[in-house]
Amino acid sequence: MSETTIIKIIFGILLSLGALVLFILAFKLYYKYLIQEKRCTAKTKGKIRRYTLASRGGEDSGVHLPIVFYNVNGKEYKVVGPEYRAYKTITKTSPMNKNKMEYQEKGQILTIKRENNSFVAIQRNPIESIFPINSEIDVFYDPSNPKLSYVLRYCNKKNMFYLMLGSALLVLIVDLLNLFLL
Repeated sequence: MSETTIIKIIFGILLSLGALVLFILAFKLYYKYLIQEKRCTAKTKGKIRRYTLASRGGEDSGVHLPIVFYNVNGKEYKVVGPEYRAYKTITKTSPMNKNKMEYQEKGQILTIKRENNSFVAIQRNPIESIFPINSEIDVFYDPSNPKLSYVLRYCNKKNMFYLMLGSALLVLIVDLLNLFLL
């Protein structure tokens, strides 16, 4: 076996593994957005008990989404939300600024405008003032599978599923072309 053939085989194996990882991530992370809108027809009230530990929307956004607990048929479930398609953070820092923050939601995009004092800047979670702890919020769930749910409104992230699935298919096609045509 020549060195070129060995390199092609190793490269092919790595590309196949990459495509497999993309397929798994597409279905694990984004498949629910394809079925949520149609299946989640029942509505109940959920209670916000805490917020996510990891910041959503990038390291600097400071957005921690609510974790909502809800009951269906005597069993308790939890869901994170409401979700946003994107986060936009605008920060102005100066030693003369007072720490203040404004936020607005438009088309499932959360825009956060901050003015920070460069000496002492205290950032708080903008979601806490919109959705305080122990407040009730609408939860939509699938009656046949109550674990499938979303909070307040459906967040359309179907494009992310298709993008990741298309990327996996593209990597797989490149892998097959590499193995058989080159």
